[in-house]
Amino acid sequence: MINKMLKQSTAMALIVLALLISKNSHIGILENGAAAVLNYMEVNYTASDVKTMAKKSKDMAVSVTSKVNESVGVIAGKPSYGQAIDEEFTGKQTSVYAVGGGEVTAVGENEEIGKYIKITHGDSGESLYGNLKSVNVTVPGRVKKGDIIGVYEKSEDKEFYYSFREFE
Repeated sequence: MINKMLKQSTAMALIVLALLISKNSHIGILENGAAAVLNYMEVNYTASDVKTMAKKSKDMAVSVTSKVNESVGVIAGKPSYGQAIDEEFTGKQTSVYAVGGGEVTAVGENEEIGKYIKITHGDSGESLYGNLKSVNVTVPGRVKKGDIIGVYEKSEDKEFYYSFREFE
């Protein structure tokens, strides 16, 4: 969400810059277009309106930040992660869930952990899920916390494999 707000702020700054450049470009059509936009803004918005919009934007940014922090569940500065599988599942199979949002960086199979998925969670760390019956994601790919990324099937010889490595 914050990333989106930064992109929107950057876009607005580029629009203002484009207007200023166009206004002083000595190219008739650009100068006329910039003048029309600036005139519209002068007629429809007062300095007080701009000040009010800026305050609302600031308040919204503070509100969004707190809501993002609540939804991520920040505890001591670290995001909380979900469960990889339902620990008390009944039946022979269960879905495997992404413990947090991130980038799928590896999908494969090896002798130690069978079919596996590796997800990098930004600067926080990476999770690894193994001994899967099937994989529902590909590289490159993005997942959100709670997305079903694969299926684990109970087996006498293979337990579900899960690990999380924190980056320092």
